[in-house]
Amino acid sequence: MKNLAKLLFLPLFLFVSGMSLNASDMHDLEQEVIKISEKAKKSVASIKVEITEQRRMTSDPFFDFFFGHPQQPRTRKGMAQGTGFVIDEKEGFIVTNNHVVEKAEKIEVTIDGKTFNAKLIGTDPHTDIGLVKIEDFKKGEIQEIKFADSDKIKVGSFAIAIGNPFGLSNSVTFGIISAKGRSGMRVTDYEDFIQTDAAINPGNSGGPLLNIEGEVIGMNTAILSQSGGYMGIGLAVPANMIKDITQQLRSGRKIQRAMMGIVIQELNDDMRSYFEIDKTVNGILVAGVEPKSPADKAGIQQYDLITRFDGKEIENVSQFRTAVAFSPYGRKIPVEIIRNGKKMNLNVVMEKDYQLSETPQELDRKVLDEIGLTLTDGKGKVTVSNVEQGSLAYSAGIMNGDVIAAINRKRVKNASEANKIINSSKKLLFTISRNGRDFIVVINR
Repeated sequence: MKNLAKLLFLPLFLFVSGMSLNASDMHDLEQEVIKISEKAKKSVASIKVEITEQRRMTSDPFFDFFFGHPQQPRTRKGMAQGTGFVIDEKEGFIVTNNHVVEKAEKIEVTIDGKTFNAKLIGTDPHTDIGLVKIEDFKKGEIQEIKFADSDKIKVGSFAIAIGNPFGLSNSVTFGIISAKGRSGMRVTDYEDFIQTDAAINPGNSGGPLLNIEGEVIGMNTAILSQSGGYMGIGLAVPANMIKDITQQLRSGRKIQRAMMGIVIQELNDDMRSYFEIDKTVNGILVAGVEPKSPADKAGIQQYDLITRFDGKEIENVSQFRTAVAFSPYGRKIPVEIIRNGKKMNLNVVMEKDYQLSETPQELDRKVLDEIGLTLTDGKGKVTVSNVEQGSLAYSAGIMNGDVIAAINRKRVKNASEANKIINSSKKLLFTISRNGRDFIVVINR
């Protein structure tokens, strides 16, 4: 027990001595956290949902023999629980995670010991945001929490998480912002997560992450864990994204996101080598540009490397997709690109009415090459009719049915043209069209 006490005391000592906080400062900080915790009692909700689960019973040979067919799936009512918080005290709107309420048949919300029936207003699975509305509440029974500008938060700032982990209502944990702009986590389609070390566990989903002023900076959504419980890394959807999506959900219209009209890819070592891009340069590769799209009108071209968007450095595809999706319409947004080794600055304007076209690519059919491709001619197109397993083409991700639009940036109309370029080059840049979208593959022999 003494050893545990020492371990717990050491981080606190380092924290206090490192920041040169005296007892008065610590007391003031403690009082702020207490105030925020007390105020949040009328704002943070425990959400219980009723769902129907389907369970297939274990096959019974006796049952099968007499009745001649396996037992049918059985349904049962199940319960799930999460957290939410009030964003409009007049209308009774509460935001939570989509995964908390998406399958709900009945929603029950408890705030400060009072229970209310609620209805689902809408969800956005792509950001894991859901909106519910409680009914029959009285003025003063609930209190909304104000949003902060999540773009202005800084790493190292204090963070307070409130929720119902494992059903333990109004649990408060305290920590810091560990990182911003986390993406590529494969939690949602559009990711710009705030990372925190404030303890988050199952049941915290949908709860608020607050700053030291008690304002919402994010919504607790996921944890990175090998045990299924808290291991020091929690992820929260940023407040600005929540505001954008909930405003659209409240209006009842379909969620709309800005689009540039390009197909993009991560850079790998082979691509860096082909395009002679230094490893210190971050960005994403433009694999294709839709005609008459905002990107096309801005002058962005296939094979461009996008390094900055709206003043921010581009680190990966996920980050870029999110930045574009939540961009304003009608404003010139600066885009920095590298084309043929030269930096260029362009401006793109998002258009509200722009939608991606749906033009599926026809598949045709002939020529075996040392890289493992069989190509087929037809209607001015060169199509992959076979990829040898274990070949260079197979390892690069080329698939049967892919249309080879260009090799080493030269358009090819038949298998003969394709073979000529393939046989004369050690470095090969394939522009592949799959399901109407282009992407880039590099093969080094």
